[in-house]
Amino acid sequence: MEPSLAEVIAFVREFSGWKRKTIDENTWLEEDLHITGDDGVELLEEAEKVFGVSFPTEEDDFRKVFSLKENEYLFDSEGIDFFCIAYLCRRLRGIPSPVIRDLSVGQLHSVLVEARNKKEAVTR
Repeated sequence: MEPSLAEVIAFVREFSGWKRKTIDENTWLEEDLHITGDDGVELLEEAEKVFGVSFPTEEDDFRKVFSLKENEYLFDSEGIDFFCIAYLCRRLRGIPSPVIRDLSVGQLHSVLVEARNKKEAVTR
């Protein structure tokens, strides 16, 4: 059975610790709830456990599941680039800066539903 939006919202609320903040399908994980870096990775790992799915599957890799382009990432790093050394190294090597694409609760719900449906189709 696929997870409902209410279940995903409850999961995100519990994980984030935001008890009084309004969370709906338009809430952004990074911008609104400040879930970034390792916390974002932990959220996805915990979502896999709670909802019984796996984001990278035999058919689809992580980038395809979340519709990420080559230089796009879901969560910003938590590190601080003092003196912009990492930026300078990327610039000198011709590597573009990474693009961070925020994930909404509604998008997370859609990915979970799709992953759950694929899992159930494989087990049939």
